[in-house]
Amino acid sequence: MRWVVVGIVLAALGGVGLWLGGIPYTERETMELGPIQASADIERQFEIPPLAAGGLLALGVGLAVYGATRKDG
Repeated sequence: MRWVVVGIVLAALGGVGLWLGGIPYTERETMELGPIQASADIERQFEIPPLAAGGLLALGVGLAVYGATRKDG
């Protein structure tokens, strides 16, 4: 049963990685020019390679199938 749960979690993470393509985040940059201070919020994205997300999805499905068909005892 443990392998099924691990497989489902990995498959879900891989599916989300394929669906989103990356994790967006906001970074704040500040700059001081003498007495003047300027700041800007910059939107960036941590890219998740599709090959890695697909591999995680396949590994998760494989572990879930392995755990479901495994006979303990």
